[in-house]
Amino acid sequence: MVGFTLVEKIIRKHTESSDEEIYPGNIVWVNLDLVTARDYAGPQVIDLFEKYYLGSETFDNKKIIFTPDCYPYGNDPKHAIDQEKLRVFAKKHDIQLTDLGSGIGSHLLFKRGLSLPGDIVIGADSHYNLLGALGILGQGAGDLMLAFAVKTGKYWIKIPETVKVELKGDYKWPTTVKDLALYVLKQLHEYGITGCSVEFHGEIISRLSIEERVTLCSLITEASGSIGFVAPDQITAEYYKQFNIEIDSISADDDANYSSKIMIDIQDLGLYLACPPHPHNVKPIEDVIGTEINSIVIGSCTNGTTLDFQQAARILKNQKVHPNVRLGLVPATREDFVSLNADGTMTTILEAGGNFFGAGCSTCAKGQYGLTGGKTTVSITTGNRNTQGKIGPGDVYLASPVVAAVAAIEGKIAIPIKEYE
Repeated sequence: MVGFTLVEKIIRKHTESSDEEIYPGNIVWVNLDLVTARDYAGPQVIDLFEKYYLGSETFDNKKIIFTPDCYPYGNDPKHAIDQEKLRVFAKKHDIQLTDLGSGIGSHLLFKRGLSLPGDIVIGADSHYNLLGALGILGQGAGDLMLAFAVKTGKYWIKIPETVKVELKGDYKWPTTVKDLALYVLKQLHEYGITGCSVEFHGEIISRLSIEERVTLCSLITEASGSIGFVAPDQITAEYYKQFNIEIDSISADDDANYSSKIMIDIQDLGLYLACPPHPHNVKPIEDVIGTEINSIVIGSCTNGTTLDFQQAARILKNQKVHPNVRLGLVPATREDFVSLNADGTMTTILEAGGNFFGAGCSTCAKGQYGLTGGKTTVSITTGNRNTQGKIGPGDVYLASPVVAAVAAIEGKIAIPIKEYE
């Protein structure tokens, strides 16, 4: 009998289906470890629950979390009302709610030890699959399916094919994991991974922190993949010790049935940006040097951690933001906000001319932090989406916090020079 991939192992643990039914393309029902909803789609989920299950209890109030993170702080009356609906329902059913200022729901699940490697969790977020960085099967789900899951704790999954990706080589500063993620995105988009699970392997993986792994896995959506996985290892185990949690080991079998295997050479990788109008339009920085930049946002679920702001501060220390540039910063979680304040990172960035906003999502959809102005505004964000019109009518580039910070100083895309290090 052929062995199982990581995604198949996780699904197998959560279903009553037989081993013979665990194969790519088959649809199985799974029991969920956690169901979440946010201020985007969450109110619709509540409406559907009350329409179809009026008077019913949830399947397990301890396994449901509401996370108002998409449009933090009720930035208009509609979103304020939507967030109130989450609070009322949460109070009625005794559901945990991570209220405004807590941060991005997917990040809170690992920042607070709420979800563990090997779990299956769903939420109304197309980047929920970034949880694969910790060996968690996270998936975005539609309103109707989420309402059903809140009632039953169940969800159906079409088992994806798995592509094994071997990353060969290493890179040095000022190249960071965001450059790696963008380069890998380009390669995987060209290769074709639509609907597939991806397992990342290679010596470089064992040196990436949890935050760096999240950045790598958070761009799988933009390559049309289902999820990117890093199998839990010693780094994962050490991370969960802060919560006094010992994690179970889970990995693909040696004889796992991969649909394909590819090797990506990352030796001496340079700096990369995703250029308008799509995230997969990735080019080396040399191709776009000198492009004038007016607005920069460092944040989002892809690059909003303490590490990301520390990298930006390393560039911005003793420097000043260009007078024609607006630099905004949006931490992913309250925990990140506290950390960057405690170690002086926030002060460094503020002294350079940066402006901090509350913790939450950014530069992913209209209405979030990071809207960049009119048609002539050219922006850089460290986020994951630059599709034309998504966060504004102007051109948007995706880049690392390092490249973004240098552009903030120079007022244009530029290669970091020694005085910024």
